[in-house]
Amino acid sequence: MAEHVQAALDQMVAPLKDLMDRNIFSSSEIKAIVARRRESEYLLRRVAARKADFLRYIEQEMALERLRELRTLQRKRDHRKSQQKWNEDENDDDNDDDKTKKRSKEKEHIGDVHIVQHIHLLFVRAIRKFRSDLGLHLEHAEFCKQQRSWTRLGRVYSEALQIFPRQSGLWIEAASHEFFGPARNIRNARVLLQRGLRINGKSEELWLQYFMLEMHYAQTLKGRRQILVTQQKNSTETKEESSAEEEYKIPSIVLKNAFQAISSSVQFRLKFMDACKQFPQVDLLMNFIQESITNDFSSEPESWIARALFEAERQNNGLMNQVSNDDTPKRQRKKQKTEDSDAVISVLRDAIEEIKTDEMLLQAYRFAETYLKELHHLGMDGGRIKMVLDFIEDLWERAKDCKSCDLAIAHTEYLVNAEQQQKALERIKSFCTTQTSVPSTAWFRWASLAPTQSQRGILETALKKTTMDSPDHIKILLQLFGSQLESKEIDAKLHDTLQRILLLAPKTTDDVIVEDTGLSFELSTIHEAFLAFLVQSYEKSGLTAARKVYSAVLFRSTTELSERNVDAVEKFVNTCLDLEKGAPEVDKKRLLRLYDKALSVFAGTPLEDVYRERRNDEAVFD
Repeated sequence: MAEHVQAALDQMVAPLKDLMDRNIFSSSEIKAIVARRRESEYLLRRVAARKADFLRYIEQEMALERLRELRTLQRKRDHRKSQQKWNEDENDDDNDDDKTKKRSKEKEHIGDVHIVQHIHLLFVRAIRKFRSDLGLHLEHAEFCKQQRSWTRLGRVYSEALQIFPRQSGLWIEAASHEFFGPARNIRNARVLLQRGLRINGKSEELWLQYFMLEMHYAQTLKGRRQILVTQQKNSTETKEESSAEEEYKIPSIVLKNAFQAISSSVQFRLKFMDACKQFPQVDLLMNFIQESITNDFSSEPESWIARALFEAERQNNGLMNQVSNDDTPKRQRKKQKTEDSDAVISVLRDAIEEIKTDEMLLQAYRFAETYLKELHHLGMDGGRIKMVLDFIEDLWERAKDCKSCDLAIAHTEYLVNAEQQQKALERIKSFCTTQTSVPSTAWFRWASLAPTQSQRGILETALKKTTMDSPDHIKILLQLFGSQLESKEIDAKLHDTLQRILLLAPKTTDDVIVEDTGLSFELSTIHEAFLAFLVQSYEKSGLTAARKVYSAVLFRSTTELSERNVDAVEKFVNTCLDLEKGAPEVDKKRLLRLYDKALSVFAGTPLEDVYRERRNDEAVFD
């Protein structure tokens, strides 16, 4: 081992001497560099070499290279300043040709490239040792980009792809380097992506990036033609269409092959639709994608929404053209607006006729609602807005017997926004009372719309109809507890509800986060409920009642601490301590018991030391 290490160090003599001769590093610094490298080389040449040793060695060399660059730049600045001063003092007999010859005499020093080459060598050795580590390949590639070592970067990607042919991201990175890098080689980029697709034929990302590559190249060719060839002003529309079709011939082929390879995903095709929007004059491609979605996914709600969106965008583009065209007669523009509006609404009507599901109704409503807001924003005429409103009313007529909670809540919110509170209450009540399995969100919405005196009864009914093994059971129980607390009465029901929460808490503490119920007494978490009951008990019945509450929570339950509830538990414990300290006669035994419980609850966390110091400072042991 010693001979190999010494041989490696001997190869570094010439470049290190060059750095020392040019005063980039001092002799003592060179000795320190050699000593550190010798130690690192011994670590790397062990039988059980560790990846951490390679990374540490590489990081040290990168830091050394940054230092060399800074000092080299400083030396060049100092040299330039001294050269300018010398030129001002001497007679200016040299002409421009002489100055050019002087500059040409400057050469690259061996020390300037030594550290970068050494880092590349370390990456190669590390990858040879840990071939299955993708991170090392990516780090080497990133270093090549930083150093603009484009040739070596190509080799890095080639070696990585041989080891990780199933990594789609690597194929994309390599192709991106070939096309967007200095070489601008579309042929190599195509070959890489085609090879990647032979191995990963079901990779959506590879197909999408292959399409984007061809689109970028088509735009590049189009730009070149616009610069080099004079466009004919009197070209016919047919020629323009054929020209556009010819420009996107290869992207069209990629689209067809992609849809054949992955034929069961409508979302996959919608990604291509979004990709096309990044390029100009792609109507032919978008029409092709839209037609394929319509033909192959007529039973998917997403396909119909995509059709409606396509019609809406086409309509907006048409309106923009009409605004810019003052020669269009007013009556013709108005007729065109109505026809375009009919196209959007007719797609949605066809959708709910073709797919008679709650999901289709919900998505159609959401799209229509967004579309309605857009019409209001654009200040469109009342006729088009009325068409959308009529469609929404027809949709709700179909959704009267729906079994979807989201659809029922959406209908309720629509009625609330229309200031039809009573109808909204009847709608959500009908859903909750007729369905066998009702989520907690529906019960909360019913309770929030109902009169105050009826809210507790609704929550009690919800609790009876929700099984204890459901996550919604504890959420409903929390809100029932909140309604009982709001009554400001400390009775047996409150303590009974508290015990039920404590029994369910160990399994559901981390899962229970209740928000946006619309209830005035909303309790978001279990520990928020504990704290509210503690404070109310103290205010209503004094310290004895508060002790009863915190004893049940802290000493007679099995609730555990987690990352999510640390702050809530700390707040509860601090409140208990403050109540005991505020008593006319401080009970040190109870206070000590609380501190001991805090130490056990927060064991292993920074709060453990905090409570231990507080206990010692307050002399609880006296």
